[in-house]
Amino acid sequence: MKETGISFKRVYNFKDPDARGRTSLLICTVLSGIIAQLVGGMFYTAFLTEHNINTVSIGILSFLPYIANLVVIFVPSLLNKFPKRRGILAFVKIMYYLCVTVGITLLPTLVKNESARLLGLVIITFVSHVFNAVASVGYTAWHVSFLPEEYRAYQLSAGQFASALISGIFVLASGAISDMLVSMGGARIGFITGLRYFALLIAVCDVICLSLPREIEYKKADTPHLIDVFSKPFKNKKYMLTMLIIFAYNFATGIHSSFAQVYMLQNIEISLFFWNFLICTYGLFFIFFTGFWQKRIKKTSWFTTYAISMLIFAPMQILYGFAQPDTHVPMLLFVKFSQHFAAVGVNVTFANFQYIHLPVGDRENYTSFYLVLVYTASLLGTVYGTIFTSFTENFSFTAFGYTYQTGTPLLIIMSGVIMLGTAVYALAFRKKLEPDRLAE
Repeated sequence: MKETGISFKRVYNFKDPDARGRTSLLICTVLSGIIAQLVGGMFYTAFLTEHNINTVSIGILSFLPYIANLVVIFVPSLLNKFPKRRGILAFVKIMYYLCVTVGITLLPTLVKNESARLLGLVIITFVSHVFNAVASVGYTAWHVSFLPEEYRAYQLSAGQFASALISGIFVLASGAISDMLVSMGGARIGFITGLRYFALLIAVCDVICLSLPREIEYKKADTPHLIDVFSKPFKNKKYMLTMLIIFAYNFATGIHSSFAQVYMLQNIEISLFFWNFLICTYGLFFIFFTGFWQKRIKKTSWFTTYAISMLIFAPMQILYGFAQPDTHVPMLLFVKFSQHFAAVGVNVTFANFQYIHLPVGDRENYTSFYLVLVYTASLLGTVYGTIFTSFTENFSFTAFGYTYQTGTPLLIIMSGVIMLGTAVYALAFRKKLEPDRLAE
């Protein structure tokens, strides 16, 4: 414990400029985690269903951000015009937050026609994520300077732990209150709406913290070209091999995530409190098992540790698809707790894949390519899931003595199979994936 305390003080403090920057980013990770839970996830799904938005429409709204975020290919050329970016990045980030909190929250109450309401949500969702795409590239190119290799594993772990624990506890209490208001008519939607406005206050604090680290001197390209976003990463073989894992994982997540939440609420009849309880407990697993997975990274490698942890996570994902209303509580406790243990390893290693082969120069181009890849994979996954769901709304199948309605359970199972494939790939090509100094 003493060693951990010393490490924390070395990584996070207000004396050294770089450590001060890392401290600000840690706070941002926590704040953005809370915001994501309040305006997204199960609360967002409940908000939409309360306003009579159906499953297919939710699917459409889910893949719009990925289309909007493809504008990242133009961002390096845009940002190259700004030698100092603190102000412009703060502006686009706050515009994103205004759209997803005030815009999306007000629209259903102002527009009563269902078609017009959906169109309005489509426009606001798209525009908001265009703003966020610019902010994501800009802040990543700026803040990656505070993620040196020696501190990266610790910093990624600390950020994920703090975010999961603090936002989880906050959302757990909110979910409990929301469940108690189910029988009170409009009280529940009123409470969820209030949470979205509260998220805007947190968002202002997040933008302030994002702006606090010292701004670096950006490497300005003499003649930036759009083609550089693709040509330069493709010349880096190890980087591209790593991107295959990122593509497959995000595709697997995209095909089921939006629909699984609706399915759990409507078909399995899971309570918001129990769902948020499962999410909240992830922080506890970070406390007890972060050290375990960090030791695995040091003894083996980033990719081997990812593969081992995913070999635990993926089979549980497949089992998750067979949840039933009468037995979902003990089953999901077993599935999610097993996944939480494995997810500590998965998330820490996966978060580093973006940086592990990132060159010192061309950060904007590599970051833009990475985001294009992530958004394209998620978009294709969500589109596939939406089409699959629309064709299987009246589909049913029987397994283990229970008849499953809709094709959503099959999507959850498919995602587990694809994730399992990424683990096999990481093991099979480990030596080609590792940095040269580790692959020898």
